[in-house]
Amino acid sequence: MRSRLILCLLLASAVALPAAARAQAPAGEPDPNIDLFARKCGSCHTVGSGVRVGPDLKGATDRRSGTWLQGFIKTPSTMLDTDPAAKQLLAQFNGVRMPDLGLTDAEAKGLVGLIQRCSVTPCNLAGSFTPVVQMAADELNAAVSRGTALFLGEQALKNAGAPCLACHTVKGAGSRIGGGLLAKDLTQVYARLGDQGLDAALKSPAFPVMNKVFGVEHPLAPDEVVALRAFFYNANRATAPADDTLSLPVIAFLGTIAVLVALNAAWSRRLRGVRTALTGKNGRIA
Repeated sequence: MRSRLILCLLLASAVALPAAARAQAPAGEPDPNIDLFARKCGSCHTVGSGVRVGPDLKGATDRRSGTWLQGFIKTPSTMLDTDPAAKQLLAQFNGVRMPDLGLTDAEAKGLVGLIQRCSVTPCNLAGSFTPVVQMAADELNAAVSRGTALFLGEQALKNAGAPCLACHTVKGAGSRIGGGLLAKDLTQVYARLGDQGLDAALKSPAFPVMNKVFGVEHPLAPDEVVALRAFFYNANRATAPADDTLSLPVIAFLGTIAVLVALNAAWSRRLRGVRTALTGKNGRIA
């Protein structure tokens, strides 16, 4: 009887061990779900650290079923238009729609498991993240210089994305052009999001247009994210950033006026030439 009991326990352990290994990464190895959360979710969500753009996900597995959460994580656009609970969340968070992140079924399931685990036991969800303030002085200065060049478009992004200056402005960025006004002023973005939130936002922007461009089609490289974080940190700590002399809309307006004036001058000369041929030198029609 005792030998049979021992054999049953051994068999049970053999079955349970693979399941536990699948649920959590082996000790000493990074959990891929944590890095996935940091890249795709961390710009808008935390698990137990408070609200950002979207809700704090602590306890989400207690409030919603696993199937509901997996469906929402994979294709939020569909559920935001059809599901009553999703519509309620959309209204609660000022109409900010979560974009589709291109996740697989396995990735969505892994994130649900991570949320469940981290709701019980606090997790470090920063992924491979090093705060800007921990960088050495020379390293930080080099990163600020490169981040400035990337923001202004003086250095091209590796994956051919548009420079930040096309849509955003940062006061005191060191350019005669202040930047575009299509999107938010980023002078104080480091203070608003914090270093970790900014890191996640650059890797996976929360807004649909930005997410499509920089989250899917032209993602920022990891070293570019670090450089831009350093740039925004430096812009934020400046006590009195100088107002830039010009902005893209002003330059566009002035350029339009110049083109119109040039066209008018060219057209006027053309009309005079035609009128002279028709009327002759005495001004009478021939």
